[in-house]
Amino acid sequence: MALSGNTNYNNVLNSFSTTTGLTEEYLFEFRNQNYPNPNDPQPADTSNFIIRLATADIPHGSISDMKYHGFITNIPSIRESIDLEKSTASVSNVTISCANGTLSNHSKTLAEEIYSSSGSRNYINHQVIIYSRINTKTNQIFNGRLKEVKLKNSDTVDLVIAVQDPIENISIPEYQSKSGNYYPILYGEATPETSTVNVPDFVTDARVFPVQVDTLNNDVFNCLFHQAETSDARLHFPIRDTFNSTGYPMFVPLDDVSSNSTYDDYEGATNDTDRNVMRTDLDLERSYKIRPQTVSNPGNVAGSGNGTGLTITNVGNAYDSAGTFTNATFTFQSDASESLNANYFITDLPKEVHEITELKFSFTHQVSAFQERDGDLAITIRVLPYWNEVSSSEQVQYTNVQANTTTEFNLLSTSLFPSSLKTMPDQIQVFISFSNNPLDPGGGTADDFNTATLLMKDMFLEVTAKITQPSASDATAEKLSKNSAVTSVKELYTGADGFDKSFSSGTVSLIHDMHRDLLYRFAGVTDTPDGYSDLNSARANWFCYYYTSKQEELKKLLEKCQEEGGFIFRFRPSNATPQYIHIPNTPNVVHTIGKNDITDLNISLTPFESLVTKRIVKFDTNPITDKPIQEITCTDTTNNPRSTYNISSKENIKTHELKILRNKAGDSNMGGNKNNGFANYYNAIEGNPKLIIDTEIINPGSSGGSSYFYLMEVGDICAFDHTDMIVEPFGQSFNGKKFILTSLTRKPGSLKVSLREI
Repeated sequence: MALSGNTNYNNVLNSFSTTTGLTEEYLFEFRNQNYPNPNDPQPADTSNFIIRLATADIPHGSISDMKYHGFITNIPSIRESIDLEKSTASVSNVTISCANGTLSNHSKTLAEEIYSSSGSRNYINHQVIIYSRINTKTNQIFNGRLKEVKLKNSDTVDLVIAVQDPIENISIPEYQSKSGNYYPILYGEATPETSTVNVPDFVTDARVFPVQVDTLNNDVFNCLFHQAETSDARLHFPIRDTFNSTGYPMFVPLDDVSSNSTYDDYEGATNDTDRNVMRTDLDLERSYKIRPQTVSNPGNVAGSGNGTGLTITNVGNAYDSAGTFTNATFTFQSDASESLNANYFITDLPKEVHEITELKFSFTHQVSAFQERDGDLAITIRVLPYWNEVSSSEQVQYTNVQANTTTEFNLLSTSLFPSSLKTMPDQIQVFISFSNNPLDPGGGTADDFNTATLLMKDMFLEVTAKITQPSASDATAEKLSKNSAVTSVKELYTGADGFDKSFSSGTVSLIHDMHRDLLYRFAGVTDTPDGYSDLNSARANWFCYYYTSKQEELKKLLEKCQEEGGFIFRFRPSNATPQYIHIPNTPNVVHTIGKNDITDLNISLTPFESLVTKRIVKFDTNPITDKPIQEITCTDTTNNPRSTYNISSKENIKTHELKILRNKAGDSNMGGNKNNGFANYYNAIEGNPKLIIDTEIINPGSSGGSSYFYLMEVGDICAFDHTDMIVEPFGQSFNGKKFILTSLTRKPGSLKVSLREI
């Protein structure tokens, strides 16, 4: 969006002609701490509130003491730019050199007034407004603060003005415990598990944040938390080296003392909403159900005995989640004297780091058809767990039709499994045998075949584990709080959501809302940024996931959000209001430029070395390792630049490791909709050669009468009148091409711009 110009100023811009021309001056107002209202441009009495300087002597109404003093001896410039590749914005400082003359409204020299020893009027770090003045009409173009003052040889004063930036020099998190640990920053949505020791359940879908163990005071783990929680405050513990179908680690809730609420009374605090803790008992007791992770299918096991008489179908249904409803089917038919077998080898079992106090293995089975026409047929299902390569077994056997039955084996029962230990077995084998003993092997007719159908489904383990207390009779017994298994735990995990929105209601779930919440919560930027609504639509499903308990610079974290979220944030130099900039799928043109509006035109192409034609994007952070779980390789198969520009297999490739964006990494063909994902967005910027145009605007108005070129801002979308081209860009037409203004330099009577094709 362009600068806002008042009606009188805009009319002057549009009255430009090459015969009359326009004369522009810059006016500076330095305001001190007594200025009544920074948003009021003209208070009734300003003689004591302002130092007025300009590039020429300019009257201020009829009061000579309020004039703008023409002390400025250099040509001031305002430079602003955006970096599309890094999603950052910058504004240069404005430096003016001034004669150290006497100010008529203060009867002091500029040097004396700008830094008054009395302290009654302070200008350092106070507001400075810069106006553009054309033919007596003014318009505000800069809002900054006075940052530096230098006096040279008593006759020259240099003043440095910086754009107002409230996010500089802020570090977060803010609050610390007495141990010196920071209460964390958490952003994004989480998903807790519901399993309990009394009612174990399957655990597959947890999405959690790590939270730091601060102390073991009062014989509980005290974990620092970011805000009050009243529904999902149960802490979780990881099931070591165990992952769900998406590669996300699996977690189980702890039976704890905190129920579903956090505590705000930690370390003597009273109802302190900024210092919350989650608590759980030191034994970390937890229970859960889990299906086998790695299973060798019986149809693929060498030497299984899977002969002509045994047909096996849907073998995975015995152990995967679909097995709850559908079965693995073992169909036997034979009149031979033989034993045909099938084996499930269950390996890669959960690695529990603490003592297992309960361990049960269950499966559901049914003999749906059974017929002995010639001799005997027996079906045996044997379970063999292995500890330290030693097995023991327990079995069920059928000699007739059997209804749907669930069998549960207690693997820690030494009467059933003498070799069992209070640890997870190395392997569990489920051995299925069809033993056929016909009276007349091979000699009968088809009606003499013995037949049976066995259905198997829903294999799973039920596990309870905890840190156990040494026996009281043990002379070396000590409290759990001194047990190394307890003291070695530095982090637990929560399925509670991250921060609620400080600027609205609901959980902060989207990456641009994380950025806005950081601004609001930690920098006090409460205004809705310009461009927020459009960005909110374009980033509707770009989810964030971020956590930290270490201090970092707020500005760096904001810029990381911008980079991964594909948008630019800045404070507009003209009025210090916040603004979001991104490239829409269908940008609306703000300025259409003709050949008579510009001079000194230079057109170039983006350098080949800057092209990125293949992106490897790693994303979705593992909360245990802090490393990405998922990876996608994206190329542009729509435009196919790698082939078009003769790019070798190792060239023009970039790898990204996303720390905040949880999804929307991009499409494998990133040449589609630019706002579909991270890789798509940056491919639209860097994936193909783009025109870059540098020129100077000589028409401050416009031929159309509404697009005032002197009100251009970075981020504005521009087009060139292809019917009135000054030159054809490399033999092409400007027809249909759109450009974003990436940098500009303002000086009195001059506006130079750089535009990049989008």
